[in-house]
Amino acid sequence: MTNKTLSFLNLLFGLKQSRRYFPEEKQVCVFNKRPILYRGFSPNSAQESINELQERLQAQGFLSDISGKFDLETEEAVINFQKANNLQVDGVVGPLSWACLFYPRLYRNQKSISPKLQDAVKELQTILNEERFFKKEPDGYFSRETERGVKRFQRTYGLKDDGIVGAATWAVLLGMRQKINNNSFLQLVYFLPPQSWFLWEQFLMISFIMLGIYFSPIAGDDPEWKRALATAYGLTCIVPFLLECLPLKPSKQSSFPLLQYAPYVLTGIFWKPIINFLGQLFN
Repeated sequence: MTNKTLSFLNLLFGLKQSRRYFPEEKQVCVFNKRPILYRGFSPNSAQESINELQERLQAQGFLSDISGKFDLETEEAVINFQKANNLQVDGVVGPLSWACLFYPRLYRNQKSISPKLQDAVKELQTILNEERFFKKEPDGYFSRETERGVKRFQRTYGLKDDGIVGAATWAVLLGMRQKINNNSFLQLVYFLPPQSWFLWEQFLMISFIMLGIYFSPIAGDDPEWKRALATAYGLTCIVPFLLECLPLKPSKQSSFPLLQYAPYVLTGIFWKPIINFLGQLFN
């Protein structure tokens, strides 16, 4: 079977690949061979990062000696640290591991509130306040209002909206994200739970296909509503695959995002030829 056929079956039946998509060697290539660059970056910066990593691991009891090299002992310490903090255990210090090394896990009603935790909460509130997720002045106390601000932030950026500030939330808070266009209609979708995004996308695709079916300029009788709905739903499993196969030039982001669903209107207009073609293809 060809790669395109496998992709089609995965899309159609929701099959998952058993092989991990982003293995450790790819992470090494992204994070180590192509590190984050900034003005003032020098070869010494990598050495400083290793020193800082080992100091953090030693302070938390995962490493005994600081060698200044990312040796076997350091890798084992990183692996143990990742296991203890429920991170991906691969020995690679990526954004989540760095965030977990520097920033504590925060949530409402924590039993012990140390000065270090208060400072972290204050930094959290400052970021949320600057981005209008938290309206009060930062005070270092993880209040109910702070929790609500965290949940709104998590929903906006596709995180689990549990109000707990863990490694993933810290990493996104500190910049591992894309800024959403405030003028975009589809920004409203980000305030829905992540589980609803697929349903929202599916609803839009079905709606635009049915729009093409019932307002088609091609002469012919309109199908019954139930048949049109079933046809539109079936075509939503096929059209994305067809769009990937076509050599279309990627369009620039439009000021009216719903225009990206225009191909689904065309699909609805030509639904009969498409169904006939698919019938001949699989018979």
